[in-house]
Amino acid sequence: MKYKTKIISLSAAIVILAATYFMGGLFTAQKAVEKKAMEPLFDQALRETLDAVKVSTNNGNVTIERGKDGNEWVIRIDESVTYPASSVRVKSLITSVFDVTKFKLMGRGEKYWAEFELESNRADTVEVFKDGQSMFTLYVGKEGPGGKGDYVRSSLTDEIYLTDATMQRHFGQDPRYWFNMRLFPEAYTGDDIFAFTFNDMNSDAKISLKRETQGKLGNWINLVPGGPAPEGKVADAIADNLALLEGVNFVKGADITPNVIMEIDTGKLGHLTIDCQKIMDEGQYVYLLKKRGASYMYLIQEDKLKRLFQPEGLFPAK
Repeated sequence: MKYKTKIISLSAAIVILAATYFMGGLFTAQKAVEKKAMEPLFDQALRETLDAVKVSTNNGNVTIERGKDGNEWVIRIDESVTYPASSVRVKSLITSVFDVTKFKLMGRGEKYWAEFELESNRADTVEVFKDGQSMFTLYVGKEGPGGKGDYVRSSLTDEIYLTDATMQRHFGQDPRYWFNMRLFPEAYTGDDIFAFTFNDMNSDAKISLKRETQGKLGNWINLVPGGPAPEGKVADAIADNLALLEGVNFVKGADITPNVIMEIDTGKLGHLTIDCQKIMDEGQYVYLLKKRGASYMYLIQEDKLKRLFQPEGLFPAK
């Protein structure tokens, strides 16, 4: 009886050990799969050191380069001119590219490209450059099931993956999607403007205001001799509108005859002089604005500037 009990106990132990080994193998294999799925497709060191990306879609190609200061981005249209790019959108694109992982392997080899719309002439692409050299190209094909991911491949491997998040918002856009058509960097606010002057070249009209204390809202002084004290809240609103002033397009630079000259003192950007010319365009008045020394101009709707040049309530009647 004791012998039979020992056999039963030993058999049970063997079953438990076998089950434990089997389950442990399953868990180990599962962990290996999960770890593989989290591996990034590209070298993460490039994320902060790349100096250009080229986005190619059916709508055309856009080359985006890191600016001279290393923080801002510019769009190169040709060899002679670059326009400011939206740092927010460029950084979002770079994040999307470098966040791509080996989430789900779908196949290997060119024979699968057509199935996932990853042929060179159909896929959207993002090419990444460092020191002027192409480092890799990401090909983005059709969306995955339910639009929750995309099928992608890389120029560095023949593997095709399904991503865990879609990148489609970066493609199918007009090239102007990548522009920053604000006069100031995207992070600028009215608080960063310390003084501004508007000179009407067709009359003696002039508005010239300066913050009494930099960074302090509502306290402005009139720099026009003998002029009345300005209404602080209105002056703050003008500074805010200046910081947020945005064009509808860029125009390749040429000399203009200004109707108004703006002088603006800021923090990081220092002193700016901006020439403003009012012109007729397609049956309506618009303004061309050009920063002194720039190779391009901003095309801005007239109503965006009326609130600056003709601010109501700035100098309350006594």
